[in-house]
Parts: sequence; C-alpha cells; structure tokens
Amino acid sequence: MAVLRSLIKRKSGFEDAFFVMAVLFTIAIFVLILVKSWTEMRTPLEEGITGALPDGSDVNVTKTFDTITSTTTLLSTLLPFILIGLFAFVFIGTAIYMNHPIMLVVGIIILAVAIMLGAIYANIYHQISSSDEFTETNEQLPIQELFMQYLPYIILLIFIAIIIAIIFLRGQGGGGL
Repeated sequence: MAVLRSLIKRKSGFEDAFFVMAVLFTIAIFVLILVKSWTEMRTPLEEGITGALPDGSDVNVTKTFDTITSTTTLLSTLLPFILIGLFAFVFIGTAIYMNHPIMLVVGIIILAVAIMLGAIYANIYHQISSSDEFTETNEQLPIQELFMQYLPYIILLIFIAIIIAIIFLRGQGGGGL
C-alpha cells in the first residue's frame, strides 16, 4: 500500500521527456535488429522446416514466413501510436508537477539537455541504420526512420505541450489535479 501511495504522489513532468526518448530509441533499435535478424535467418529456417515436413503436407511454410516478415516490418508503424501513448503519459503527469514558478526555468534547462540528447539519439540511430549491414533493413522501416530523424523536434513539441499545460493549469487556479 505504501508503494502505491508513493507512486500516486510521484511528481512528473519535464524529466519524463528523457523517458520518452529512451523508450523511442530502444524500440527503434529493437525493431531494426529484429527485422535484420529475421531477414538473415528466414531462408535457412524456411528451407530446414520445408525439408523436415513429410511429403504431401498441407502446411504452407512460405505463406507463414511471409506473414511473419510483414508483421515484423509492421512494428515500425506502431511507433506513432507508442509516441501518442507516451505523450499522454507525460501530459497527464504534468498536471501534478508544478509547485513553484522556478520549475519553469529548470524545465527550460532540462529542455536544452533533452534536445541535445534527442539529437544524439537520432544521430546514433542514423549511424546504425545507415551502416552497410542495416541499410536494406532500414529501407523497410520508413516511418521509424522518419520519427528517429525528427526526434529532437518531437521532444521540443512535447516540452511545448507541457509548458502549455502548466500555463493552462495555472490559469485555472488549480496548479494540479
């Protein structure tokens, strides 16, 4: 029960942008490696399973593997929805954040650090995805490439939304939920 109370009383806000960046970066790298790994092992695995099936089997291994391939590349299209969910998490957490106006100044400093970190994450992703091993794989994930390319701008938009939420909540006289 004490743990639940501490989670409810937890303040959140500006620092949650770091969480959003880390989650987006981790998911993007995971999907890139997953698609690359599946592409590499698909052919030998398909040949092995097809060779192990008895003659006259009605199992269509190629169709099953095509479905798996399309599913792994579809994980990239989930990135916008994950971003919306994380944005909602940060936005709701902001409602209970502000206790003092100086936190806005601290938030601007954190914003600068978060944008720099977002640029670093975007560059790291670009370096990995444009390497010879992942170039072909990255072409299969255009939405993910776009999101990671504009990660610093996404973080900036999250901060702007947080600041607008804080101003709106202060204007309502509530200062929190």
